[in-house]
Amino acid sequence: MKIIRARLKSMFGSRVSEFITVKGRIKSLITENREDNFDFVIDESGRKSVKSFGPDFIDANLVGTQIPIVDNTFFAKFNEDGTIDVVMSENEGALPRESTVKQLEKIRKATKSVTIDDRVPKLKGANLGYERNYVDSRIESHEDFEKKNKSFIPGWNLKHLKSPFKK
Repeated sequence: MKIIRARLKSMFGSRVSEFITVKGRIKSLITENREDNFDFVIDESGRKSVKSFGPDFIDANLVGTQIPIVDNTFFAKFNEDGTIDVVMSENEGALPRESTVKQLEKIRKATKSVTIDDRVPKLKGANLGYERNYVDSRIESHEDFEKKNKSFIPGWNLKHLKSPFKK
């Protein structure tokens, strides 16, 4: 189940607005008008239906649910009072843990020179110089990120410093 289109619900016989299909515009429509009434086109495994929700049209089936908007990056959270909140996915942009990186390195070490990537000769060309295996070039883990950011100075530009990191 996911929201693929949205629009503000027409009230008092006004012109019906078009459905918006772009994820970013749907997200901004909901956040800017979170206490208004909406019409959503919801895709449930290929079956599309229009559902209304808002302070005047509280759908008991939608209350308390989180439905993804177009993909799984943003979710529409339907509240009991008829308002809608936009919630971001919890793992968007998350770095892997150090144990995961070590597992990948062990797998790469065991399969080095066996995979097709290592057997096929590298092509020559202008933009092919960056062609590489990402495990060989070291994947940054969450713990590496935390170590590097210990010396970060928040508000460094307001303090008239030349760098955001302590020397």
